[in-house]
Amino acid sequence: MEGFDIRTLALTNLILSTLLGIGSFIFARVHSSFRSFYQLGIGYLLFALGFILIGLRQFIPDLISIVLANFLIAFGFTIVVIGILDFLKYKKRQFIKVSIFLLVALVLLFIYYTYIQQNTNARIAVISAFISGQSFFAVYKTYLHDDVIDNIFIRFLTYACFICGVAFAIRMFITLNEPSLDNFMHAGYLHAISLISLQLMVIISCLTLSWSASEHLVHKLAIQATIDSLTNLYNRRAFEEFAEKEILRAKREHTQLSIILMDIDLFKQVNDTYGHQVGDKVLQEFSLRLSNSLRAYDILARYGGEEFMLILPDTDSETALVIAEKLRVKIFQPVFDVNTSPKLSVSASFGVTTGYGDTLDWQKLVSFADKALYQAKNDGRNQVHLYRNEQDIDDQPAVI
Repeated sequence: MEGFDIRTLALTNLILSTLLGIGSFIFARVHSSFRSFYQLGIGYLLFALGFILIGLRQFIPDLISIVLANFLIAFGFTIVVIGILDFLKYKKRQFIKVSIFLLVALVLLFIYYTYIQQNTNARIAVISAFISGQSFFAVYKTYLHDDVIDNIFIRFLTYACFICGVAFAIRMFITLNEPSLDNFMHAGYLHAISLISLQLMVIISCLTLSWSASEHLVHKLAIQATIDSLTNLYNRRAFEEFAEKEILRAKREHTQLSIILMDIDLFKQVNDTYGHQVGDKVLQEFSLRLSNSLRAYDILARYGGEEFMLILPDTDSETALVIAEKLRVKIFQPVFDVNTSPKLSVSASFGVTTGYGDTLDWQKLVSFADKALYQAKNDGRNQVHLYRNEQDIDDQPAVI
């Protein structure tokens, strides 16, 4: 069949590899965090160059159309696998060392079976063994990859590499046992199918890694929209979305909900005295101490510059006070290790309030917590104050 003509398939591989190579370069240029697409692009373009030379068989010297062409295809396949490993964050040094040895051996064997003992079958077996081995190695590595973000895409890549590896392994074994081929360009269906499987692997490797990278970008944007980059806590926008859900749940289940508003004492003096870099480290250490002291279902966020807020679901005021006091002590001792001399001691003030059931109103809760925090600041800082409930607006907040 004309569609299975080797020269035609070489031409389609040329066009496909060129387009995917250019596309990979553009993707890497636009998304600089995915440098592995440069490697993929180089690999695809090496494929393209190799297939150009194969298509020119009988018009250019055998050294170029046979030895160099197959080396470029094998080298290109290796670079594509390196790109896959790089994308999946695997170490590549050992693979590169082994691949260099195999590429040198491949070139020497092609020279031998082209000029010393002319044997087309042996050459086909050599390149088939190389691509099959590289494909199965890629299968092994992609199968081990476990990332919920891109797992489905990488599984498709695993299947494509497996099909390619099987196709070239079968091609190798059958070629070694079939009659001698005088001209590769007149090879049969088996060799055409192996080239089609290579096309499939090239297409799927580019598409799956592009899709996977896109998913990672979407996930990164989602994180940036919800997480404060300095402290790795929820930002105010995300926190208020959680608050809305917790308010609705507390109303539905008729449970209590407490919040703690906390503020680092005299934080402006830290910035003015030691600089904003030390101030940032204080915020990071402060956030870490809070995070390590909470229950799994508590929700903590950076609410403002040096203000933090904590939602305590299904928690009464007495328990909230105990938690706030625990956090106050955790922040105050020991001193913060942020490379200052003398060692920097940091304290924080805490405002606590609790709401219940149908009477819950988020804005009022925040207002009450803010009043309690303001009272803690006025009474000397490094304290915990409780604004008990909506009926206590005119009363002094409780203090511990």
